Amino acid sequence: MKLSVKLLLSILIFTLVSCVDVFDPQLTGKNTQIVFEGTLTDQPGPHYFVLSFSAGYNSQESVFDRFVNAAKVWITDEKNVITNLIDLNRGQFRTPDGFRGQIGKSYTLHIRTSDGTEYASNAETMRFSPPIDKVYSEFKLNTAPRPKYRGNFNVYIDVKDPTTEGDFYRWNWKNYQKASSCELYTVPRTDPPVRYYKKCCEDCWNIRQCIGCVKVASDNLVNGRTLAKQNIAQIPYDDTTPYYLLVEQLSLSREAYNFWKSVDAQANNSGGIFDTAPAMIRGNIKNLKDASFPMLGFFQVSAVSQKVAYIQRNGVGIQPFVELGPNYPFFTECAACIESAYRTTRRPLEWKD
Repeated sequence: MKLSVKLLLSILIFTLVSCVDVFDPQLTGKNTQIVFEGTLTDQPGPHYFVLSFSAGYNSQESVFDRFVNAAKVWITDEKNVITNLIDLNRGQFRTPDGFRGQIGKSYTLHIRTSDGTEYASNAETMRFSPPIDKVYSEFKLNTAPRPKYRGNFNVYIDVKDPTTEGDFYRWNWKNYQKASSCELYTVPRTDPPVRYYKKCCEDCWNIRQCIGCVKVASDNLVNGRTLAKQNIAQIPYDDTTPYYLLVEQLSLSREAYNFWKSVDAQANNSGGIFDTAPAMIRGNIKNLKDASFPMLGFFQVSAVSQKVAYIQRNGVGIQPFVELGPNYPFFTECAACIESAYRTTRRPLEWKD
């Protein structure tokens, strides 16, 4: 299972391992720190940011419902122009309408919590992100016994790196699918329960993405040439229809690249005797009064390049497994498509009906 950045950072705060016996340090939920999540890009926005509390090692507390409330968050540029973020409650903040980052400009994140503690990030400069040249895939047969899918498609991209030295990249992806229903309605006071699907009142798309995936690269060995066959996604062979994929390429500073490289290394630690022992990964957000208590996470500033691909999933020679959901009838009324990280009414880029 893929871990979210917040959960991964929470786990990595304190971890002790032994080569022979498992050692339980008996740390409790009191060992918490504030976790920051969010990226400022050159896209129209708004851009969303989250402040939450981590959970201590071995704590039974959830890291998904402990938010930092009543904080003040703002961003300054190199000319000290202040942009105050809008507090959406439950630790969520967004940029005001019309605000976006600009390539070549530097930005600093500032946070003041309700107890007066102040934090500030290092200044991050938005670097150029070159266009993505090509998106393509290769089918890989799943040879595991009783697999969920008969195979997967590994998705790769090629990118022509600029001649400038010190270019760093991170890749994300999203899959959009037209929603057939927007609500599962249960008729009140029915035993056993009687359920219906409600169709969407407007065009609506479900969004799937890889939460917590870290795909990064550097031009260290290929400066000015092509970064070829960068593996950025794996999609399931669960249908023969084309699979819509929106690939996003984000430019990184060297500091951001080193941070995400460390996160990736610890997330994929195999636990062997020669692996590096897990440790807290420091980001770029400092406690201005006590440097020994930094904020977890990283204030990332990135230009974004996008490319749409329809991954063809027919013609591989075998049929996919098809998992059928419950076959409920449709209700006469429709339901609204509620905007979220998993659903939208906004038509995806280059969508083909």
